[in-house]
Amino acid sequence: MPTFRSTLRRAFHQSGAHHVRRAAHRIALRTRDGAFRNEIGVVLHADHTDSRGTELAVYKGNLDRNAVAAWRRLVTELRPTVAIDVGANYGEVAFSTSYYGLRELHLVEPNPAVLPWLRKTVAMAAADYPGTVLHAGAASDRSATAQLYLHQHTGVASLRVPNSRGVEVECFRLDERIRPQSDDTVLFKIDVEGHEQAALEGMTRLFHGRRVAGICEVLHADDDLLGYLATHFRVALQRGGVEQPVDEAQLRDAVARARETGWGDLGKDVVLRSR
Repeated sequence: MPTFRSTLRRAFHQSGAHHVRRAAHRIALRTRDGAFRNEIGVVLHADHTDSRGTELAVYKGNLDRNAVAAWRRLVTELRPTVAIDVGANYGEVAFSTSYYGLRELHLVEPNPAVLPWLRKTVAMAAADYPGTVLHAGAASDRSATAQLYLHQHTGVASLRVPNSRGVEVECFRLDERIRPQSDDTVLFKIDVEGHEQAALEGMTRLFHGRRVAGICEVLHADDDLLGYLATHFRVALQRGGVEQPVDEAQLRDAVARARETGWGDLGKDVVLRSR
């Protein structure tokens, strides 16, 4: 049965008012050189010609609500000293909260259409987020170059989904670039449109022997990734914003069912914790 909120949302979209709101935010982004404030007052930057950039401004950075909520929850739980956002896009998840005791914040983004805007955000946020490092390229399991396929929507640029437009980008192992201290706690996010396992395998030495937690997108997960997650981490689904711990069989079943019937209230990201 539809909820009152979903009914209002549907009526809002059917009225066409959302088009007016997007247009207003697009104009505002253009006049402010891409700058807008997120929910906690951090100034982010986004391209007004990118539909995702405009949507971020509309929702004050909280576009992927499940991912942002999980990230904030894990920041409070883990109190990380090192945080890593792989597939940072415009930085909306990494800059969605304040950190206490954070020593390093690493942002990884290969999309050349996004990077100029992300660099502006990092520069302006430097005083409040010291130790921020932007890695321009793709996290992977080896050092190489690869073709990044570009799409009109910047959030779906991918190393795995071919397209007629592409650009060569640098790939690297993050555990060769980031050197955590022995007592560091590590928080991470992986959202790389089907390249998640390679990114995780390139972070192996960051996870060894320390407390870690993170979120990983499973929207494009194959059997190998689901097995990898269940083997190396304690996994929890997010259903209606509530965590549900699962074993490998339950994880596979939930993802398979979501692909058949729709994701509904099942979040596209799973929560991972060290075993």
